[in-house]
Amino acid sequence: MFRKLRDLYKEYKPYVRVDLIMYGVMIALIILYFIFSSLL
Repeated sequence: MFRKLRDLYKEYKPYVRVDLIMYGVMIALIILYFIFSSLL
């Protein structure tokens, strides 16, 4: 079970990393948007 998951993780590692970066950027932009909209 764990070996299978680890193999899947190794196979999809670059895609997962790109997805995490994209989600992080989107969340940061949304937070910045809320901060600016509340300030203005």
